[in-house]
Amino acid sequence: MRKRAFILMAVIAGMAGATALSAQITTQFRAERARLEAAFNLKGQTEGEVLRNRMINPFANPGIRIQKVLPGSALTVAVRGNFPAGTAILSERDGVTLSGASLSTTTYSAHVTIPPDESPGFVRLWAFNPIGIEGPTAVALVDTFYRFDLKSPNGYTVKIVPIEKTFTMEDNKRAHVKYQAEFYKPGESRPFETVTGNQEFSVADAPLESHTPYARLEIWFDQSTTSPQAELEEINEKLSNPKTTEAQRNALMARMGALQTKMLEEMTKALKTDPASLNKTQDDFGCGFMQLYPSKSGAVEGGFSCGQNFGDGVLRVTGTMTLVQ
Repeated sequence: MRKRAFILMAVIAGMAGATALSAQITTQFRAERARLEAAFNLKGQTEGEVLRNRMINPFANPGIRIQKVLPGSALTVAVRGNFPAGTAILSERDGVTLSGASLSTTTYSAHVTIPPDESPGFVRLWAFNPIGIEGPTAVALVDTFYRFDLKSPNGYTVKIVPIEKTFTMEDNKRAHVKYQAEFYKPGESRPFETVTGNQEFSVADAPLESHTPYARLEIWFDQSTTSPQAELEEINEKLSNPKTTEAQRNALMARMGALQTKMLEEMTKALKTDPASLNKTQDDFGCGFMQLYPSKSGAVEGGFSCGQNFGDGVLRVTGTMTLVQ
């Protein structure tokens, strides 16, 4: 699956070359970062010291509690760190503006404004000090979602909607939200496959894990809504709900056991009689990883990595994205 995702990236990169990219791009940031790095005072530092400094993050760890924000909103942030004289602090996203900044050797505060067309994901600040120490910290998560209406050149239609209303944060480091995609064959009004998957983001706060926001949207669709795995996930969600009664828990546990037994029996039978059948669904369809490049007009182009028997393994699509939050 990962190998096909890399193939998709190469194919889509060629398709999207002329696309006007979305506001979530870092052209200005990267240019200013290069200018600051060229001005670093590295005199007297050994090669080992230079490399060691590149491994240090100027911001304190752990960072602040990340706030969820909507496009078009603003927030005030205050972060701690090691900021000697000459330190510069930038927004990684070109569209996000910093104002009213106050910087001391140990603290930084500013008013952060999110533009109305900003894409989902973490908002990070980067600090650069004169001796070559640099790194990011996340201060906010843009909590926004889209509906996608897509079509392939060979007539397939794909409709994608979010099925959760907010990103789930984990350990103040990762965020994910679930989407559902319906795939339609040419000329048909009912989907032949419906899958769910997550859009995910990581703060990647280590300096060498830059993970600069790209002007693209990615979702990993990895589960059919009709699969036993989907029902098991639903059961687990109900079991984790504190409002679920003891009687309901007992019934859910019994159902879980029955599903697991059935899945094991089917897998054992397939291994004995027809091992190739275990991969048939994946090979014949298997459209999972999606990558789209948006423009400010709302148009998108990109594709899905699919199974080896589904076309050439890549479903290319164009269409529109519509803000739903």
